[in-house]
Amino acid sequence: MKLKRRWLKTMLDRCGIDNKRFTAGSVRPALASMAKALAVPIATIMAKAGWTQEATFARHYNKDILQDTDPFPEAVLGSV
Repeated sequence: MKLKRRWLKTMLDRCGIDNKRFTAGSVRPALASMAKALAVPIATIMAKAGWTQEATFARHYNKDILQDTDPFPEAVLGSV
């Protein structure tokens, strides 16, 4: 498990993400929340995460998505 956390921390750092604010433990809620924001059905999110209770997602993983204030990545990557 430590190897996975170390790898995630390294990847967050390489992506320029503040790994003091966002940790390896932030990845699961971020991905689940982003999937919901992208209109992935809750049933699909739950199945992929192995959850059986929608309340688990609602209570622990349904987070607000912070909008990036830097338009550069969107402008560059959005055109790819």
